[in-house]
This record gives sequence, structure tokens and C-alpha cells, in this order.
Amino acid sequence: MNRFMFGFSAMLLSAMLWPSLPPVNYLPYLVVGALILHRKIPICAGGLFAIAWLTIFCLGLSRQDLPVLQQPIQVRGEIISLVSRNSDWLSLDISLIKPNLIFGPNAKLRLSWKNPPEVTVGQVWLFTLTPKSIVSVLNQGGYNEQKQFVSQHLVGRGRVVDAQLLEVSPSLRNDLISSLTPELTLLPQGDILLALLLGDKQLISKERWQALRQTGTGHLVAISGLHLSVVAAWVYTCLLFGLSRFVPHQSRRNITLALVAAGIGAAFYAYLAGFGVSTQRALVMILLLMLLSLLKRFSTAWERLLFALFMVLLLDPLACLSAGFWLSFCALGIILYTLEIQPREFSSISTRRMRISTGLMQFWAIQWRLSLGLGLLQAALFGGVSLHSLWMNILAVPWFSFVAIPLAMAGFMCWWLGTAFGLSWLGLLHLSDWSLSPYAWLLDISPQLPAHWLTLSDSTLAFILSAFIGGVLWRYVPKNKYYLPWLSMLSLLFIPIILFCMTLYSPVHTNRWAMHLLDVGQGLAVVIEKNGRGFVYDTGAAFGDDFSYAERVILPFLKAKGIQAVDYIVISHGDNDHAGGAAILIDAYPAALLITDIAGFNGQNCRPRHIQWQGLSVSLLSPQQVQAGNNGSCVVRINDDWQSLLLTGDIEKQTEAALLKSEYTLQSEVLVAPHHGSKTSSTEAFINAVAPKLVLFPAGFANRYGFPKPIVVERYQQRDIMNLTTGTEGQISVIFQQSEREIKTYRGDLAPFWYNALFRFGDFINPE
Repeated sequence: MNRFMFGFSAMLLSAMLWPSLPPVNYLPYLVVGALILHRKIPICAGGLFAIAWLTIFCLGLSRQDLPVLQQPIQVRGEIISLVSRNSDWLSLDISLIKPNLIFGPNAKLRLSWKNPPEVTVGQVWLFTLTPKSIVSVLNQGGYNEQKQFVSQHLVGRGRVVDAQLLEVSPSLRNDLISSLTPELTLLPQGDILLALLLGDKQLISKERWQALRQTGTGHLVAISGLHLSVVAAWVYTCLLFGLSRFVPHQSRRNITLALVAAGIGAAFYAYLAGFGVSTQRALVMILLLMLLSLLKRFSTAWERLLFALFMVLLLDPLACLSAGFWLSFCALGIILYTLEIQPREFSSISTRRMRISTGLMQFWAIQWRLSLGLGLLQAALFGGVSLHSLWMNILAVPWFSFVAIPLAMAGFMCWWLGTAFGLSWLGLLHLSDWSLSPYAWLLDISPQLPAHWLTLSDSTLAFILSAFIGGVLWRYVPKNKYYLPWLSMLSLLFIPIILFCMTLYSPVHTNRWAMHLLDVGQGLAVVIEKNGRGFVYDTGAAFGDDFSYAERVILPFLKAKGIQAVDYIVISHGDNDHAGGAAILIDAYPAALLITDIAGFNGQNCRPRHIQWQGLSVSLLSPQQVQAGNNGSCVVRINDDWQSLLLTGDIEKQTEAALLKSEYTLQSEVLVAPHHGSKTSSTEAFINAVAPKLVLFPAGFANRYGFPKPIVVERYQQRDIMNLTTGTEGQISVIFQQSEREIKTYRGDLAPFWYNALFRFGDFINPE
């Protein structure tokens, strides 16, 4: 059975990283080959079952009879989460209700609703909505919203046009959330309390979330093994103490009753938490441990962990797309490994002082390994590490275990009991709120701590991970002459980090440079990279008070690529889709030289001239004088001795004609199409003059303007010019190496995983 579960879990986890969709085409052949070569029948049977189950699960999730066309439709759904509010817009998730669906995965939709009525979780509405796909912008270093949607079973998005309330679906958890949220809103740490008690994180602000992530203590707020273990332990201890004192018995009756009550308490707490991935894993392990204890059967902790992994993936094979899945299971694996190699026989230790000392040593060993292991995993998932997570966890974990969580649960039970009598007993909740004040203070001061968050580039992270893997393997390979070949091979893993350290002291300058056309929806943002320095052309759009593509896409991309400084920022013209993030980018790189004709910015103008930057020739070609509108866009040509790139902003036919009459050289191997591929641009004469080998369209997927226009794309295709669009490809990178040119797209080359595919509404997975 263990082999079967191992094969199932291993194959399913591998399928999540496989560059295809889903692995029904060729993975079976690998499994059959393994069966023939190694005769691991249970493992291969588990792998085959994993393939079949993943395919069936995804097909059941995708077949929701939702149209691909973006026209108003009606769906019946239950509100399961109020995601966020922004001005007069509400974002919410609904679970689709299909009367004729007997069994299948629970598909969801993410809806946006302008000026909604008073809505609560648990209400069932008949929605009339305009559907949209779950396709999101995809760039290196940026947040992969599409992957997150897939992991949460969100098969589509939509904008609510009209809605009719049908009923309110009764749910104890929803009722508790609705009743308790107003009470906790008045408390200073009410956001953390609501997350601890009911697993609802709607009150946690973006700033608080960032502090939780950057301190490495976010696991204390997400209900997982620590929380369920504390609840189960308190229920078991208190009940066993009471039964032993008042109704003692020679048999195992009291122990059995205490174990059953502890299991029920843990299961009820998991229900209140919403059965998240980490909660599922912890509950399965706790219940399995209790069941085996009742049956007097022995099982190792690793077997219980494998069983929990199997059950979580069986219930939801897409769970492993979420970061919480990896953090949860890796954390428990590190804890089990530490306990396995550390002394644990407290009964053989004679004095209490030695037992306390041994316990503290175990706690220290667990914490530093958790900080190191989860820190590296966090860097891989989020692009950075917290340098203060070790000492903060050493302080916070015992406080939560012995003070904060017990007080919070006692306060919750007291409040819940009071509501039954029409009273509001908030005394213990106020006390538990006070107990969280020291932790909140740590979160508040964390941004002021030196090096509180260390951002790592992709290359730096790869070097560190290779050295870490080499160090771990070196630790366990025997040091004798029989293993010298293996030790020699392991030493190769340390070469990348050595070369990286050498380049820090003596940077290498090459002729290689790259142009990255970032995916910023219906907008434009270009980053030119050479020798670790950047040149930015346009910044994408900004919406409302807290959304900017400069913050969500450009800044994370620059950090992921390890670009140390930005020397120039060019804002072509004042349209929001080009200049919306200018202020954020200027604040982030105050030393950068700004080039723009937009009034109110302190920088140089766009008058024609030549600039030398990192060995590249940067030519400003247009406009001749300040001009409002699209035709006033700064036109920039960048070239070396072999190849060139033309950036055109939103120029239209008039400016194209003026450029054709000028003495400037327009010929370029790569062209970023004028005005996103509008019919007002890309005249045949202009295309002939530029004569590009590659044209790139910065246009969002299924944008309302229909860019790039088919007639414009056809003009380039008639001249055998390769064309790519950011909306369908994601980020597009062109690497120039003298006369050679390499093209990479996010969906096709940088991250060609199946969950990054182009999903249209109602077309979650194509099984072929």
C-alpha cells in the first residue's frame, strides 16, 4: 500500500511540472517502461492511477457547459468568499450550482460586481454576467494569478450585469463568520484573530500580508498542524485529567474517550478553518495517529506523512499548484527528519533540568532547519528570503502554542456560548487580542529592520540551490575511497556559486543584450537589459489607488533578472496604458534619467539626438517638437554593430510618414508594432522601410479594441515577418548576441507548464 501511495503521489507531483496538458499522451509509456525495467508493480500501478485520476478530475472541472464567446450568460452560484473591495467594486468567488451534476469537482468563478447590494457568504444568486477567461499576465518574477486560479478550481471570471437573490444556503461556518467579523473588526488584532479562529483572512490588509511573508511567520496565521495539534492536545489533556480525577477506570476507556474527543475537536476546528490544504494534511495525520493508537498498531511518522500526502492529492490533485501545499508538507518533513536524528528518549534522562535542556536543543534544531529549508523554498516561490524569520519564529511559535491559540479558542467558545443566551461575552476575546499585541508589534517593526527582505534574482537563487543540494548530498555520502567518483561529481554543484562570487568582484562585460516586452495587458512596457543594468521604455497602466503594472510586473521582473540599476526611463506619451506606472518606477529608481515630453515630470525631452548606453547606440527619432496625443510618442531606435530594435509607442500614419521623409535610419531586425497593431498604424510603406524580421504586438488577450487587427497582422505575414503577441505568449524576450538572435516566450519557453496554457472561458482543459 505504501508503494502504491508513493507511486501515485510521485507521478501526480511530476505531472504538475510536466510541460504538457495533462500527461495522458506519453507518461503512461514511461510508467510501462518502469514496470518492465524495475518490476515495481505497486509503484507503477499508483502512477497509472494518478494519471487517470488527474485527467478525470480536470475533465470534470472543465465541463461546465459555459460558452467561449464573451456574451452575457446566466449562472446559478453560491457566494463562498468575499475576496476584496476597491472603491465601489466588490470581488467575490462563487461556487457553480449544477442541478444535474451528481458528482464532480467543485468549479468556481471569480466575479467583479459594481455597486453591489449587501451580500454575505452562503447566499445563492442567479447571476447575469459577462464572462472572461482566467488568462492573466505572465512575466518572470511576477505573480502567476492564472496558476493560483487553477489551484483554486476557478474556471473563469466575469463581470456581474444583474443578479437575483434566490436563497441563503445554511452553513454554521458562514453564520459564525458573519456574526463574528463585525465584533473582531473593532479589535486591533481582529484580522489575525479571525484568521486563527475561522480561517478567514478577509480582514488582513495587503501591508499585513507582506509583513507576514517577509518575517517568515505567515504559517502562524494559516491554520495548519500547529493549530490543530494545540487544540487536540488541550482537549485530550483536559478531558483525560477530568476523567482520571472524577471517574477513574483501570481499562483504556478514559484514554479512548479522550482520544475520540480530541479527534472530534480537531475535525471541528478544521471545518471552521474551511479545510485548506495545510488543514487537510494536519487533520489526516492527527486522525490517523489516533486511529492507530486506538487499534494499537504501530506506524512511523513518515508513513503517516505519506498517507496524508496521498489523501490530500486524492481529494484535490490540483492542490499542489499552491504555495501552501509545498510549504506545509516540506515543513512537516523537516520536523520529522529533525526529530528522527535528535535524541528523544526523555524517559532515560534522569533530571528535569536535562530534559528541559534536551527539549530546548530539539526546538532550536527544528527552528534553524525550518528557517533554512523553508527560507530556500520561500525564495523559490516568492523570489526572496526573510533574514529575521529564525529569531522571530523562536519567539512566536511557543507564544502561539501555549498562549495565543488556547486563549483565542477559549474566547471563541465563550463568545459562541454567550450568543446562545443573547449575550455578548467578549472578555476572553479581548484578552486573546491583547496576547497577540507583541506579535503585531514584531510585524509592525519588521519593515524598519535592516535587510528585512532580501530579494534574490533567478540566477542567484539557482546558484544557491545548487550549492545547497550539493551540501546536503555531501553530508550523507560516505567519505572513503570507494565514493571518490561520487564526491567528485558532487563538487561540481559548488562551481556555479563560486563563479557567481567571482563575478561580484570582477563583473564580466559582453556584447550580449536583451529586449524584454513585458505582458502588461492592454499596454506597453519594455525593458532593455545589458551588463546587469536596465533601460525602461513605458510602464504599463495603473488603475485605482492600489494597482499598477509597474509595481505588479516591472519591479518584480527587474529584481528577478538581477538588474542592479535602471539608467534611463523613457515615457513615450501620456496615455495611461503607457505612463500609468511612471511615478512608481521613478520613486523606485530615483537616479534614473527620465526622458519624456509629459508635463509635470522633471526630465529631458524627446527631441531627436543620440545617446551611448552600455556600448549600445540609442537614437531618439521623434517627435521634432512637443505634440499631444499618440503621434507625440517618443520613437527610439537601439542598435549595436549587428542588430537593431525600433520602439514606436502609439504613433499613427502621420508620424510614420514623417519618419519616412526624415534622414533617420529606420531599418531594424525587431519592431514593437506601433499602437498595439491598430489600423491607424503600420502602413505598408513604413513596414517596408523598417523591414523587420520580427514584429511584436503589445496587446492584451481578448482586449476590447481587437488589437492587433487582423488586417495589420496580415500585412506583416504577407512579407514573411514573424509576429508574436504578449496577450497570447506572455512575456516575450529577444536576446541579441552579435549576429544571432534568440526568441523566448513565457508560455512557450520560460515556463511551458500546462497550467500556464491559454485557457478561454469554459475551456479549462483540452484533454487532447
